[in-house]
Amino acid sequence: MRQLGLYSCVLIAACAGQKSLEPEVIATSDCFNSLATALSTDAMQGRGIGTDGLDAASRLVEQALKDAIGGAGTVQRQTFDVMTGVALGSDNALATGTDHAITADWSPYGWSSSGAFTGTVVFAGYGISAPDLSYDDYEGVDVSGKIVLAMRFEPGEDDADSPFDGRRPSRYSDLRRKALTAREAGASALVLVTPANEDDEPDKLPALRVDGPTSTAGLPVLHITRATADAWLASDDLTLASLRAQIETTGTPNSRSLGLSAAGTIDLTPTTSSVSNIVAIVPGTGLLADEAVVVGAHYDHLGMGGEGSLRPGETAIHNGADDNASGTAAMVCSVPEALAVDGDRRTLIAIGFTAEEIGLGGSAYYVDNALFPLENTVAMVNLDMVGRVRDGHIRVLGSDTSVVWDDIVTAAAEPAGLIPDLGGDGYGPSDQTSFYAKGMPVLHLFTGAHDEYHTPDDDIELLNLEGGAQVTALTAGILSRTLTLDSRPDYIASTNTPIMAGDARGFGAYLGTVPDYTTMAAEDGGVLLSDVRGGGPADLAGLRGGDVIIDIGGVGIENLYDMTYVLRDRRPGDSVGITVVRDGENVEFLATLGRRGETSESGNSPHGTAEWTPAAGTDASALLDAKETHLADLRQLTFGGENAEAYWSPDGQSLIYQATPAEGGCDQQFVMDLNTGEKTLVSSGEGRTTCGYYTYPEGNELLWATTRFDSTECPAPPDRSQGYVWPLYDFDLVRTVNGETERFLSSDGYDAEATVCMTDGRIVFTSDRDGDLELYSANADGSHLTRLTNTPGYDGGAFFTPDCSEIIWRASRPEGDALTDYQRLLETDLVRPSQLEIFRMNADGTNVVQLTDNGAANFGPYPMPDASGVIFASNVGDSPREFDLFHVGRDGGELEQITYTEQFDGFPMFSPNGEWLVFGSNRGGDDGSTNLFIGRWVE
Repeated sequence: MRQLGLYSCVLIAACAGQKSLEPEVIATSDCFNSLATALSTDAMQGRGIGTDGLDAASRLVEQALKDAIGGAGTVQRQTFDVMTGVALGSDNALATGTDHAITADWSPYGWSSSGAFTGTVVFAGYGISAPDLSYDDYEGVDVSGKIVLAMRFEPGEDDADSPFDGRRPSRYSDLRRKALTAREAGASALVLVTPANEDDEPDKLPALRVDGPTSTAGLPVLHITRATADAWLASDDLTLASLRAQIETTGTPNSRSLGLSAAGTIDLTPTTSSVSNIVAIVPGTGLLADEAVVVGAHYDHLGMGGEGSLRPGETAIHNGADDNASGTAAMVCSVPEALAVDGDRRTLIAIGFTAEEIGLGGSAYYVDNALFPLENTVAMVNLDMVGRVRDGHIRVLGSDTSVVWDDIVTAAAEPAGLIPDLGGDGYGPSDQTSFYAKGMPVLHLFTGAHDEYHTPDDDIELLNLEGGAQVTALTAGILSRTLTLDSRPDYIASTNTPIMAGDARGFGAYLGTVPDYTTMAAEDGGVLLSDVRGGGPADLAGLRGGDVIIDIGGVGIENLYDMTYVLRDRRPGDSVGITVVRDGENVEFLATLGRRGETSESGNSPHGTAEWTPAAGTDASALLDAKETHLADLRQLTFGGENAEAYWSPDGQSLIYQATPAEGGCDQQFVMDLNTGEKTLVSSGEGRTTCGYYTYPEGNELLWATTRFDSTECPAPPDRSQGYVWPLYDFDLVRTVNGETERFLSSDGYDAEATVCMTDGRIVFTSDRDGDLELYSANADGSHLTRLTNTPGYDGGAFFTPDCSEIIWRASRPEGDALTDYQRLLETDLVRPSQLEIFRMNADGTNVVQLTDNGAANFGPYPMPDASGVIFASNVGDSPREFDLFHVGRDGGELEQITYTEQFDGFPMFSPNGEWLVFGSNRGGDDGSTNLFIGRWVE
């Protein structure tokens, strides 16, 4: 560990009954430990916006920065107001035409627009317009200028055959979407009510709160009790229960105008709090003094919890030791060493940001009110959650934003004793995004997520304090090198789809915008853009940062929710008109929407901005069962023999798969070009192979397992007298390097089932090298080999989630006689796969979660593109020989069946952009062959 110099740090005096929290300076050589501890004590009250604890934290950071720069510069506060919620004003009222005032029986939603409304009341069922499902509560009724009364939820919520799914809420049940639908239909207000069901749904009024950094709905939205709704309906001899029953029984809307008028006023007032960025500026020297480098970390957190907490119902201090006392401590403590350089040096700006947890508030405010010319600020380094160094690794996100970063970070990491995992653009849910959107290269240092994130359990005892000091040294090394770099770092604009895209959720069309979250509480409506993604549809259409989107395809855009719903309802390839406000003028553009994972500028996607269907194979849509509604445009890629385990290349243009020719022989590895259908044998043709995979992110190498180093002949079949068993052949992992095949990560025995992380090339595989079938991970070059599982039983078939933070796999967990049988078979290189369950864990092997528990043979798990769940094959049900594809949520729960064949479907994998699913199936023939199919995924 690099030794840090002796200088002052600051601790908090947290005395019992203390009314004011004032910093007390004490000298210590352990800066990271002291400052991280001080920021995460209970006395800081979770550093929530509006708390005395946040004020105390700001003074702590202020004094610590003064000590760190030692009089070499200035430390100042940058104070601004942020919206923290809403409160009822003095003019809230609701009355029917009989002047019956309603008080305790109604409440506005916190995201309602303020203003007066009046009109005839129209009952509009569930307030849903879903033409694609042949259901529209607004059909046949005129709601223009009228008040819409609608129920929460959706039809058939307990009916598995309902067009609205019936097993989980569809997008049409979202209250924000219902508000958009009512507003676009011309309603003057939306009144919601919770219908009763068999479980006696509680009739609660909504809490008055905002739902994140979003603007208002564009019309008044309020909630009334069931008793109030029945009182409204009584004038027409109706009840809420009877109206709902008719909809549920017939599956058709039951909307109607009521003989009742109502009027009201919603008066909501934003509540704000004054907060401060703490900014230290140390002037540069010599020829570089007119340029600056920013290092920053946010010091705010969640206070007592609330909506941002992963335990929203628990009121407790969220100390945020890792998030982000750790980043603040490492940032402050890196400053003296970063400044200890000779010669010409750029100005150093160290910032403790606030209001990050409610929408990057502090960093967004700074870039719009910079204390040093932003055009001369050449780079930004952000530290957010750096207190959990594991196995000497640290993720360094944003290294793709400049060509200088790889060399700078690598050089700084070695003396700090850390291994940097580099990659990624400058966008993400932390403060570097605000700077990257302004056109400067950035880095984000991050040691990974964990179970305690955004919970009361994120305490100082769980930090790796020695690792925090290493991160401090790494930061100082990065800063000192950047401060003295001869030329200004170049800036590389992103052309990739962000993992956390701002303009769409799920599988809708992609626009390629980066919203400015800090402005979304404004009453003016619209979505302000901080940037557009290079080469994306918005960029090509002419949109740019600073534009405010107010209309897409004729639908008014009041907030980010509106934008999300409009894009969800569009398909890639659609052309839509977009109206923005630019420099006070309305400007119209025409954009051709794309799909996730593609850009028109890069050569990494064959899809372009138009609908893409692979030319390989033949149309197999006739083989889709009517219940297979998640698949469309099905194509059959192979014909005859055994073809399985097909996995995508990073560019989505080809597959690697294993096949046994119909005439016999061993499984070998083939590559198929999906545009031409051309198949190429890539393995040697000797021995048996399994589980081929592309290397990521470049895709310039292949990885698979083979027995040819043990024998060039096909291995003998397993002993079926033991029942249905899998053989554990003497597989060795191999990879292609410059066209040559070499052994890789192999040991005596079974090494196979290797797959690769899409972002940095890490590898996960199964091996019996330690006596049991366990999962192991390694870096792309084979270094840092780590055993991930340690429970008796088979562990295999593992895949990384898209961001590589987690691993999905299948495993057996035998006990008693079953364990004895498992160990007996293992000694003869056999394993019985009749009972395998699906599991999830962090990529370092921690936080194991079992997702299925059905006693079936569940296998081939692959994460959903948004990591919201897992798709896998299973024979759960009546027939042990019939395998179908199923979906389960990321935390388990009920299964959703995806395919419905009477034979076999298995080995699913989504394309890199999440639009296509490849899988193996027996469908379409009676010769028992297994073939590859590819289908477009339909959400």
